[in-house]
Amino acid sequence: MLDETKLFDFIKLIFTKSHQYRTVKNHNKKRHQFMMNRFFAIKFPTNAQALNVNGINPVAVVDSWAMVASRFKGVPSWIYTKTKKAKKAASTKGQYIPSDEAIKFFIEKNEIGKREFAELEKFAQPELYAQLQQIEKAMKVY
Repeated sequence: MLDETKLFDFIKLIFTKSHQYRTVKNHNKKRHQFMMNRFFAIKFPTNAQALNVNGINPVAVVDSWAMVASRFKGVPSWIYTKTKKAKKAASTKGQYIPSDEAIKFFIEKNEIGKREFAELEKFAQPELYAQLQQIEKAMKVY
């Protein structure tokens, strides 16, 4: 049995069990109104913006999204969105991390922007890091 107080159980209930949705209390509908509007904004942004008004009845908003959800046979894939994973920091001690001063000098010397530098770092990292190490060695002399 689905627990209507949990968000994703509530979502599944709306998309798959419309007869059981009718028995859900208004308190639980109010509780999930914000996230429902946010999920449906992925597929229906203009409708979600129209329902994104302060003071609007949250139960009516959820009921309107339930009416839209009744057109689907199951929970659509766009409901479950993924987030990007954070880049890992340098995990080994031997991995080279260029200094900010060397990067700034390299960007000014080659008259490139940060976007171009990021592309160099992505596609030609060994050559770039070799040049940055040479710049750092030259900076240490002075």
